[in-house]
Amino acid sequence: MNFDLGEVLTRTWKIGWNHKVLWLWQMMPGILALFFMPLFILANPAFPMLMGGDPDTYFTDYPWIPFVFIGVMFLFAIPSIFLSVLAQLATTYGAIKVEKGAEKLAFMDLFRESLPYFWRLLGVYAIFAACWMAIWFGFMFFFMAGSVLTMGLASLCFIPFFFLFIPVLIAGLSVVELAQNAIVADDMGVMDAIAHGWKLFRANWLGIVILMIVLYFAMYILSMAITFPMMFPMMFLPLGFDTQGNPSLVMMILFFVFTMAISLLSFIVQGISMAFFQTGWVVVYQRLNRADNSPVTAELVE
Repeated sequence: MNFDLGEVLTRTWKIGWNHKVLWLWQMMPGILALFFMPLFILANPAFPMLMGGDPDTYFTDYPWIPFVFIGVMFLFAIPSIFLSVLAQLATTYGAIKVEKGAEKLAFMDLFRESLPYFWRLLGVYAIFAACWMAIWFGFMFFFMAGSVLTMGLASLCFIPFFFLFIPVLIAGLSVVELAQNAIVADDMGVMDAIAHGWKLFRANWLGIVILMIVLYFAMYILSMAITFPMMFPMMFLPLGFDTQGNPSLVMMILFFVFTMAISLLSFIVQGISMAFFQTGWVVVYQRLNRADNSPVTAELVE
């Protein structure tokens, strides 16, 4: 490995802990989702069943509900995509500034200074998403066609190939993260950044894979340690229904409030963990890029 994993993780912790504004940026997509959540609950087709009503009658009386649900999803998806990309960009830009010597980061400064890179970063994500969808749909086409032609026997042969998507996904995500840093740190174009990310990954794939496993494992442990205990009260939800299956109004109100509280907590935890995750990629990119650009000194042979 061309970097010290322990030094990378230590530096990641220092940057992430000392600059909590990065946490706030990673929480922004979750905050947006929190505003839309009441609409999702009320417009969800499962809501009338939860309230003990007849879903058939409900949709007959209110036929516009499914359209509202689809509309809310569409309205939420567009700003969510843009805000998620902006959160990744601002976090990456802020961590790079700290790596270059900045001592303080301001929320609005990160927004204004990172905007010139937005469309290029969106382009990287769009290319990755298009390639992944093409690979997935292509595989599923052959999977379904083979299953139909062989009356399901081919599906048994295709199952092991699903595991091949794991290294492909790891490689793709790693290249995207490295390309993201190349755009912000070295002001590269979309295709140049992707090519540079692939070059760094190919030369240091083992260390990068180990780093990704460590970062994802740390994110998973942090998320489960905080949010899992909050799920225990959900076991008492059936107590909110009487013997005839009718819900208690008090219990439904508590369920709604508790759902919002759990969502808020999970978004906070996700924002903190993602800030450290993005910072880790910034740190490792700086180390790999430095090693890749370092001159090679030949030894004199007498």
